[in-house]
Amino acid sequence: MIQTLRTFALHSASLTIGISFFSLSLLMGTWVARIPDVQARTGLTDGQLGISMLGLSFGALVGTTLSGWLLSKLPTGRASALSAVFFGAAIVLPAFAFDRWSLMAALALVGATNGFMSVSVNAAAAAIEKSFRISIMSACHGMFSLGGMIGAATSGWIASMNLSLQWHFSLIALLMVLAQIALRPILLSLPNNESNGPRFVLPRKALLGLAIICFCIILCEGAVADWSAVYLKNNLGSSAFIAGLGYAGFCLTMAIGRFSGDAIRSRWGANLTIRTGSLIAVTGLLLLIATTSPIAGVLCFVLIGAGLSTIVPTIYGASAKVPGIPAGTGLASVATAGIVGMLTGRVLIGNISDLYGLNIALALMAILLVAAAGMASKVKV
Repeated sequence: MIQTLRTFALHSASLTIGISFFSLSLLMGTWVARIPDVQARTGLTDGQLGISMLGLSFGALVGTTLSGWLLSKLPTGRASALSAVFFGAAIVLPAFAFDRWSLMAALALVGATNGFMSVSVNAAAAAIEKSFRISIMSACHGMFSLGGMIGAATSGWIASMNLSLQWHFSLIALLMVLAQIALRPILLSLPNNESNGPRFVLPRKALLGLAIICFCIILCEGAVADWSAVYLKNNLGSSAFIAGLGYAGFCLTMAIGRFSGDAIRSRWGANLTIRTGSLIAVTGLLLLIATTSPIAGVLCFVLIGAGLSTIVPTIYGASAKVPGIPAGTGLASVATAGIVGMLTGRVLIGNISDLYGLNIALALMAILLVAAAGMASKVKV
C-alpha cells in the first residue's frame, strides 16, 4: 500500500487524475448527505423519491453510453476537464427542485454529466497505466472514496447548521470547477487511449462476466449512496449529522480498501478478492437490518464499504484491457451495465420500501452480492 501511494503521489499525471476522481465523488457525497433535505423540501415519499431518482439513472445511462463516442472524438485529458465542468454546473440543479418532476429532470442532467466524467477519468487512469507502466486504478478509486467521505461528512455537518441547499451546492460546485481549471494544463498533457475500433459494444464474451458483477455491485453501491442517510434518519432515528456519517463511513473504508487494492489483489488474486469482499458486504447488510442503533448503523455501512471497496476497480481495470476492444469502449460498455444496475435498484428499492419497509428493500441487495461472489471466477486479470 505504501509503495502504491508513493508512486501515485509522485507522479503528476496520476495525482492530477486522482484529484479529478476526488472531485467527482466530493460532489456526489454532498448530494447524498442532503437527500433527506431534498426529500423534505419536495415533500416526497420514499417511493416518489425513488421514482425521481430514476432521472439520475436514465441520465447516467445516456451519458455513459455516449461517452465511448465522445472519447473517440476528444483527447483523453480534454474529455476529463470538460466533463468536470459540466458535472459541476449540473450538480447545483437538484437544490432548486420543487416537486418530483423537477427533481427528476435535474437529476437526469446530473446523471448524464456524472456518467461522462466517470468514464472519462477512468479512461484517463487506464491511459496513464498503459503509457507509464504503473498501477494506479485502485488508488484513483481510493481518491474517489475519499472525496465521497469528505463530501458526505462535511455536508452532514453543514446540514445541521441549516445552510440552504442552494448556497451549499453552489459553493461546493464552484470550488470543484476552479480546481479543474487550475489542473487543466496537466490534464491536457495526459496520454491518449487508443481510439480505433467500435465506440460501444454490448457486454458479451470477455465482457459479460465483468458486466454482470458490475451490475450487482454498482446497484448496491448506488443503494448505499441513495438510501444510507434516509435509512439512518427515518428508520433508526438519527440526527442529520449522524445520517451523513453513514455514507462518510462507507466511503472511508472504501478509500482504505482501494488504496490497498493493488496489494490485496496481488496477494489474493482477483477471484478471491471479489468473493471475499462480496460476502463481507453481505454480513454488513444483514447486521444493518438487525440493528436499532444509529451508531451501530453507521458501523454497518463502514463494514459494507470495506467489502465492496476493491471490486469495481478490479472490474474497470479488466474491462480496459480486453484484447481487441479500445479501453474507453470496454469501460463504457461495462460501466453501462453498472448504470443499468443502479437504475434497476432505484426502481425496486423505493417502491419496495413503500410496500414493505426500507429494511426489506435493502435486504434484497444481499442476494445480488451473493450472485457477484458466484461470478468472481469470470474475472480474468
